[in-house]
Amino acid sequence: MGKGLQKIKFTFGEEGLTYFAGIPIIHQFCKSLQLKWFFHRYLHLSHRNTYYHWADLLLSHFYFTIAGVERLDHLTFLKYNGLLPHLTGLHRLPGTRAMRDFLLGLTPRDLIQIKRVHDLVRYQIFQYPQILTTAIIDFDSAVLTVYGHQEQAERGYNPGKRGRRSYHPIIACESHLKISLNGQLRPGKATNRSEVIPFIKAALKNIPSTIAKSRIRIRADAGFYCWPTIKFLDEEGYGYAIVAQVTDPIKLEILGLRYHIFNHQEQRAIAEFSYKPHGWKQEHRFIVMRQTLPPEPETNQGTLFTVDRYKYHVLVTNLDLRPESVWYFYNIRAAIEINVKELKWDFFLTKIPTRKFLANQAHLQLLLLDYDLFRWFQMLCLPPKFQSKTLKWVRRHLLIVPGKFVTPGNKNILRFPKSFMQQHLFQQIYQNATKVKSLLK
Repeated sequence: MGKGLQKIKFTFGEEGLTYFAGIPIIHQFCKSLQLKWFFHRYLHLSHRNTYYHWADLLLSHFYFTIAGVERLDHLTFLKYNGLLPHLTGLHRLPGTRAMRDFLLGLTPRDLIQIKRVHDLVRYQIFQYPQILTTAIIDFDSAVLTVYGHQEQAERGYNPGKRGRRSYHPIIACESHLKISLNGQLRPGKATNRSEVIPFIKAALKNIPSTIAKSRIRIRADAGFYCWPTIKFLDEEGYGYAIVAQVTDPIKLEILGLRYHIFNHQEQRAIAEFSYKPHGWKQEHRFIVMRQTLPPEPETNQGTLFTVDRYKYHVLVTNLDLRPESVWYFYNIRAAIEINVKELKWDFFLTKIPTRKFLANQAHLQLLLLDYDLFRWFQMLCLPPKFQSKTLKWVRRHLLIVPGKFVTPGNKNILRFPKSFMQQHLFQQIYQNATKVKSLLK
């Protein structure tokens, strides 16, 4: 039986210690992009702080998100970090009060500026490292349950926490690059689907003009199912597949259809019909996927209609494809649900930082910017086989590493543990980060 230590002597005052020894790969990426100076050039926010420029606060927000700071109240633990202040060039890192005051001090005009700068970053991502010739846009709605007294948090649709107050954000992502195209925080009772048209238009503007409309396809959940959305997409010439609300007339339609099985292993069958919902100006094509239920089905999805031994999923589409091909095209959309989960749990979208709605809106925009910058980091710096790794994986294997920063003879040296398993990968990523092109060129 091993014999452990009997006595330990404690000393305090050691400098340069950090448990984020892997953060220089993120810092080098930002440095190569000249991200801080990019913010400085294109943003002119009204916020003023005695100690921090808003460009430093924006960059710090990115570092804090990537490092895994769940709440603003948790920023205090970073004041013991012996590396981050040296990397950022700040005498001390912004704390809870500085970051909260920054969010609360932002105005609607500031929010517009942040969105505009984010759009500039998105444009660069579309151009580098490769130029897309097609685009698939996924639109998704989510529910964020709140537990305080946040402005405009209301009781509405909340299947996970019935009766709890919530926000209802909507998010648009490009499927190939897995970056956001738009995001908006909405009150908990946001039920007017026609209000999503400006949101859709703003997302489409972020698709480069080099991609023809005929090469752009759209997938969306039932939160976007309404005549104004369908009418707009038809008139503009965009192909789409959107989840339909299963109303009583649609139930009658789908129960009388003849289905053919297209996936024997999963017992999926397909059919289609033409139908003009109430208030619509013309008939549209609807695709129905029917799946045999297990003995005791469990589902919380309100857009799935179940009867007898089957569940049904209905899509409205204008795509000139076979019914099963439309279903497969839409079903790939599950990737955005993974992206939204990553935003919720790895980027802490569920952690509402203030009671003010505008400040929470700004926080959502900054998280989306952080998310897209991290996706760009994955594309430009990680080797191909690691580019699908989540932020959680990157934190666990590359960023959260004990180390010590020392400066013997004015040389900057970061000492890692001998047992660090990702030495080669870390050095490869760092070298890739040094080759990233500046945003200012």
